[in-house]
Amino acid sequence: MIPPRFHGVALAAGSAAGAVALAILGLWCAGFAPLAVITTWCAGAFGNGTRIALSLQEAGPLLLTGLATALAFRCGVLNVGGEGQFLAGAALFTAAALVLPVVGFALPLALGLGAAAGAAWAAIAAGLARWRGVPVVLSTILLNIIAVAVLGALVEGPLRDPATTAPQSALVADVFHLPVLVAGTRLHLGIVLAFVLAGVVWLVHERTSLGFEAKVIGLNPAAALRVGMPVAARQMQLLVASGAIAGLAGAAQVAGVTHFLSAATTSYGYAGIVVALLGRLHPVGIAAAALFMGLLDTGGRACEKQLGVPHELGDVVKGVMVLGVLIAAAWAARRSAAAHQGPADG
Repeated sequence: MIPPRFHGVALAAGSAAGAVALAILGLWCAGFAPLAVITTWCAGAFGNGTRIALSLQEAGPLLLTGLATALAFRCGVLNVGGEGQFLAGAALFTAAALVLPVVGFALPLALGLGAAAGAAWAAIAAGLARWRGVPVVLSTILLNIIAVAVLGALVEGPLRDPATTAPQSALVADVFHLPVLVAGTRLHLGIVLAFVLAGVVWLVHERTSLGFEAKVIGLNPAAALRVGMPVAARQMQLLVASGAIAGLAGAAQVAGVTHFLSAATTSYGYAGIVVALLGRLHPVGIAAAALFMGLLDTGGRACEKQLGVPHELGDVVKGVMVLGVLIAAAWAARRSAAAHQGPADG
């Protein structure tokens, strides 16, 4: 019998295991040997120190965007704009790195500007919701589209590197690079900071009045209003804070991995929603989900390169995992409601 407090962990782990099993079964039906797929995936994900470093590198931005999503979701704000906030942070960090003087505090200043850009991008949605009544889920989706267009205009215009025909910026100076933790890889200090931030978010949620208010507002905003909690203000504050974390993720990705801004982006903001849901909106669960997704991505690329496994399979697995978590959570909620209703009716 699983203790109630571990039900969420069991649901997420079961969904992940089920999605992977279904993927292997599908590959077997398509003619791929299951043992070869499993061994290739394991070798690609954590077969040696370099592969482990690469998996951790992939987990970093997923952890930050997952935390950003969960911070808003837990107080009832459906911020699906992590992608736009991520891109805003990456863009302003790059612009700052290309114009700021090379001084000792330039890197933290540029990272702070990246976080501020994400917060400002989220603040647009917060303002539209508070003063114009625009649903956050709608405004953040539209802001994602605008962010992609703005990024394309920047790398085709004022930030474009004149030394190349590709739509990208110039490389940022070395002083704007996050320190590398493992020689020969791009596992950078930002990964450690991401896990530290996960701990900070957990402390805020579990040990502060702000975290308590966010939890109550997320569960029952009407009850929170009745006891005097500033529901609208707290939701907007946490939405802006969510954007700041997503913006920091974008800035850290440029500072630690790519070192330039490009129109060809990886959808870490959307992937953060998957990570947050798989982690049940809990910082520890999100960290575990980000690690698993990092392993899934690096192992999946090894299978694609060595066995010819379709690249899209990883996205299918992620989608099945989230569906599994949502379906299992809904089923568990209905069982719990029925169990509480039964004795009352009796």
